[in-house]
Amino acid sequence: MFESDVFELCLAKWGKDVSIENMHQGFTHVFESTFESVEGIAEYVSHPAHVEFSNLFLLHLEKVIVFDYKPITVHL
Repeated sequence: MFESDVFELCLAKWGKDVSIENMHQGFTHVFESTFESVEGIAEYVSHPAHVEFSNLFLLHLEKVIVFDYKPITVHL
């Protein structure tokens, strides 16, 4: 699946835990997706390409945690 397949998807990033605090609770990788709107999340979750990819990808994961949130910008 490519970002252009879901138009509400603005940005997708992933990475491996590099924290020295050891508070990852067994999670080793992060996959982060940014959407135009909350409705865009619903479009993404139900999109056939995402469903197909998820069904294959999740078979290879021991555990998953998902957060859907509206970010708040903090100006320091």
